[in-house]
Amino acid sequence: MQKYYKYQYRFNATHSFDYKKEHQHQHTFTITIYVSKEQQTEQIMFFDIDKIVTQYLNQYEHCVLNDIPAFQTLVPNMENIGDVFFEDLKTSLYEIGVNLYQLDIYTTPLSIYQVSSRIHLPASYRDITDLSQVQDE
Repeated sequence: MQKYYKYQYRFNATHSFDYKKEHQHQHTFTITIYVSKEQQTEQIMFFDIDKIVTQYLNQYEHCVLNDIPAFQTLVPNMENIGDVFFEDLKTSLYEIGVNLYQLDIYTTPLSIYQVSSRIHLPASYRDITDLSQVQDE
């Protein structure tokens, strides 16, 4: 059985798909992460995780994503943002013994991009009725 915690964050940023200022538009992005401790018998410390994720997301708060080094050559669409955030946060969280299993990113709950290296979790508890359906690989 896989046990995990789900944390949700929001940040506001502007971007343009074609790098033109006249096409820039703003979004409130929602990021959901699914994590657990390396040793599942250990209690997970919310404050440690929150500090890392909040510090990471603060660099993107109220900025133009096209101006951030990671997105100067990579179009800042939802998929690329999700991929970059997943890899960066996975590395940072692993340093404190926390595994990042999945990251969801969206601007509307009707369109969610999910990045996962190990398991696929539902984007919402409404996606499945029995969490025992979620299996480890």
